[in-house]
Amino acid sequence: MSTRMLPLLPGGPITLASRYEYDGRPILRLNATQRAARDEVESKVRRVTYEFETVDCAVCGGVEFEQLSEKDRYGLRMSVVACTACGLIQTNPRMTQASYDDFYNSEYRRLYVGEEVPTDDFFQTQRRRGAQIFGYLVEQGALPKQPRDSFVLEVGCGAGGILEYFREQGCRVKGTDLGEEYLTFGVERHGLDLSAGTMADLELDRAPDVVIYSHVAEHLLDPVRELGHVREIIDPSGALYVATPGVKYLEHSYETDFLRLLQNAHTYHFTLKSLRNLLGASGFEMLAGDETIKAVFKRSPVDSARLAGAPDQAAYDSDFDSDYEDVLAYLRRIEKSRRGAAAMVRKSTRAAKRAAVGTLKKTRLHDVVRPSNGRESG
Repeated sequence: MSTRMLPLLPGGPITLASRYEYDGRPILRLNATQRAARDEVESKVRRVTYEFETVDCAVCGGVEFEQLSEKDRYGLRMSVVACTACGLIQTNPRMTQASYDDFYNSEYRRLYVGEEVPTDDFFQTQRRRGAQIFGYLVEQGALPKQPRDSFVLEVGCGAGGILEYFREQGCRVKGTDLGEEYLTFGVERHGLDLSAGTMADLELDRAPDVVIYSHVAEHLLDPVRELGHVREIIDPSGALYVATPGVKYLEHSYETDFLRLLQNAHTYHFTLKSLRNLLGASGFEMLAGDETIKAVFKRSPVDSARLAGAPDQAAYDSDFDSDYEDVLAYLRRIEKSRRGAAAMVRKSTRAAKRAAVGTLKKTRLHDVVRPSNGRESG
């Protein structure tokens, strides 16, 4: 791993389309809070408050990448590449851990949620997600319908709404995150056991029966090492739940637009196959999963000493099923479909305009309406 002072881009040609080239323009409509947060991030990048680093592929150790994008949906500079060996899509170069820690505590929620402080609506949205996760775990046999004091740990818990639902079902819960303001909301308003920090900072008095990473795995900088640590602390019969945006689910999300999926906080962008590769390198095997992505994993019978001794090397030594050709073909197909749909909209708009003009001419209103188009003012 090498640290660079600026987010330098690999410099290769953009694989998908020219609209992925960096131009500083967001493709989303941002509110005032989001624009202010975005500008703060840009300023910290220019002033080198936020530093960047280049890394080898987390799954296979590869160093050759294909350039997919130079920006994210907010218009922030973001180098998104695909490993040509295993196909893992990743942000590379990306911010250092210290820079991300500052970002999560300063701009992240304002940029992504669009609000200065946590709200009851946000908490209830999390709680509803908790109900969905609980139902999925029960359905997959990873949690009994009546948990009876099962211990549930959530990493990246936000205000703790997901954990609130599990607590209501009789579980003991614990959460950790980097955003102190949201943690305070969950502690003071709902009495939840939440703490600031990372997975490595936790001190637990018992092994968790369930560990939840709901839209968190895509934020990790060293996922193999962190998830390998989860394997060490989780109960031997426990379950790891992972949810993350699915690259191969774009037909049903993000308006079928890969660029709308890209966001500067995400260091990895998964398909179900690439997530299985990553979790396999961390000592887990999949029980169930789909391309949305939500999945449940259990500990695999891998040599734990090998994982504990050199997790990075363990990742490189593990078997993986390359997703490179498949995911690139999928993204090209999505981009082609998107261009075709846009062309059809333009064609339909022109046809509707011609039909409207024809109707006006037939009813002799054309000469009456035409001056209002700004060509004449009477």
